[in-house]
Amino acid sequence: MARNEKEESIQIGFRETITLVVPYFQKKIWGQIKAVVWIVLYLALFQLFILRIPIKEAGLIALGISAVVLGLTFFLEGLFLGLMPLGEALGLRLPQKLGIFSIMLFSVFMGVGATLAEPAISILRACGSKVLPWEAPLLYFLLNEGSLYLYLSIAIGVGISVVFGMLRFLFGFSLMRILVPTIFILLGVSIYAYFDENLKFISGLAWDSGAVTTGPVTVPLVVALGIGISKVAEKNEQSSAYGVVTLASLFPVLSVFLVGMYFSNQLPKPMPEETFFKQGITLAQAKLLLGDSHWTSPIKKVSLPKTTSAPELYQKAKEIIFGAVQLAIRAILPLSIFLFLFLAFILREKIPYPEEVFLGIGFSIIGLTIFNFGIIFGLNKLGDQVGGKLPSTFRSIELVDSTKFIPNFNPKSVLKAVNEEGKEEKFFYLKERKSYTGIPFHEENWNRTNKVYEYVPIHGPIFGKEDNLLGYLVVLVFAFFLGYSATLAEPALSALGKTVEETTVGTFRKSLLIQSVAVGVGLGTLLGMLKILLEIPLVWILVPVYLSLLVLNTFSKSEFIDIAWDSAGVTTGPITVPLIIAMGLGIGNQMGTVDGFGILAAASAFPILSVLLMGMMVEKSHKLSLRDSELKEK
Repeated sequence: MARNEKEESIQIGFRETITLVVPYFQKKIWGQIKAVVWIVLYLALFQLFILRIPIKEAGLIALGISAVVLGLTFFLEGLFLGLMPLGEALGLRLPQKLGIFSIMLFSVFMGVGATLAEPAISILRACGSKVLPWEAPLLYFLLNEGSLYLYLSIAIGVGISVVFGMLRFLFGFSLMRILVPTIFILLGVSIYAYFDENLKFISGLAWDSGAVTTGPVTVPLVVALGIGISKVAEKNEQSSAYGVVTLASLFPVLSVFLVGMYFSNQLPKPMPEETFFKQGITLAQAKLLLGDSHWTSPIKKVSLPKTTSAPELYQKAKEIIFGAVQLAIRAILPLSIFLFLFLAFILREKIPYPEEVFLGIGFSIIGLTIFNFGIIFGLNKLGDQVGGKLPSTFRSIELVDSTKFIPNFNPKSVLKAVNEEGKEEKFFYLKERKSYTGIPFHEENWNRTNKVYEYVPIHGPIFGKEDNLLGYLVVLVFAFFLGYSATLAEPALSALGKTVEETTVGTFRKSLLIQSVAVGVGLGTLLGMLKILLEIPLVWILVPVYLSLLVLNTFSKSEFIDIAWDSAGVTTGPITVPLIIAMGLGIGNQMGTVDGFGILAAASAFPILSVLLMGMMVEKSHKLSLRDSELKEK
């Protein structure tokens, strides 16, 4: 006889709950620490022992990096518990209950929502202050007053790419049918932008935007949706989840270029600083470029030494924390509500495991808040410091962040000395604690009104004379290992490697894929750094690389093509993006380069090349093994 016993609920006390939860989170946090610690150590030791410059605000940076680790732990756990199960459930139900038009409409909204929730996209806003409005007006506008247009264009680009990705899952057509025309269009637009005064400065931003979008929210959510759809799609012969990440990194490039073209004619062209501040732009252009508060022509501000009081610091910290909370809620909540409403009212389905899903969404918001705080004070600051000081290996640089303001300066303390060429130079002695340091005197650094002398220390060149070759080589080697080690730290790559090993039945091993991608990213980062150092236009790097990729595609198996192109997407995660962008802008500012973007774009292109080449070698080796086996059997 069947038993009909009532299921008993298990009561767990607070102490037991803590005993269960703490070891679980300890394991998760340790996993994130292992991912971040090596790249952080690499940067810190390089600055201390190679560049020989102490790390500014080391305590604050350490706190920020701890926040990144804790924030990522909560955020990723929340993603696995909340948004990913929702994505897969929607993917399973959509083809069963809706027509293709509704699926496409849903894909657009979900792509847009997932992109706006990406933690890395907020990093672009932090880059805006490093661009000067007279040097690159369009780039400055898109990163400051026009940042909303930039975000929306990136999000819409991803939304359209999700549509094509879902069509591919539904009908199982080859990735190359979309990829080849898209690449040709992007290269054509990039070449056109190269000849436009304004557009050429947003090429790096446009291509880097593609890399920023394929982060920890978009990739798992879109892939979960795709897996759900491919399980029920009758015409999908490939049952492959690859390809959609590639499209999500390409379509935003085009949409950013299109937005740039729209605003290019409404903004002024690049001009010298003096012209900009002497009625060089119209009032309408000033309002669009600098905001509503600038109804008159911009006036050059003179920087004066200013000390920040404790209440001001408290107020600033409060604003940053409040901003981080707001950013996290705006990113996660609208996307979650949209998915809930769609599941409940359109598909009329219950939420799977609602307690876990709600808990996951709560974790995502907490995690993203802590992560945003950590990005501002941790990875961004560290990357900016190292990037800004890298040129000291081959050139004398000003340490702006070590500027000293000497009050009550008396010009009578200035002395004269003769240099090696027999020319007179002025200097004075500065007493710090018990030592006296000779400081060069420059008339323009002395403010006669407030009697303050502004001293900016000079550092380098470390490895010889100005512009020495060894210094350049040190920077390039640093860039290679930065790209290589940051890639190994990305958790998504390990997951991709495992999937690839399973789907290729061990032919393409996980370790081989990870090493191929890491070497590719390292080479791409090196070339991106060379682009900034020598001011090489990005189009000169991307056009030959992407044309080579299209040629290699014709000699590769479709299976390896999909893996290779998706490898580029997973390499640019929450660790790599803030570090490389901040470093690129830091070194670009120090070198006087207007556009410090583009390193991510190069770092994303080369892994495709390395994985395609490795795939061809693996395939050749596999064929030789089969032939040897056949010969032995005969």
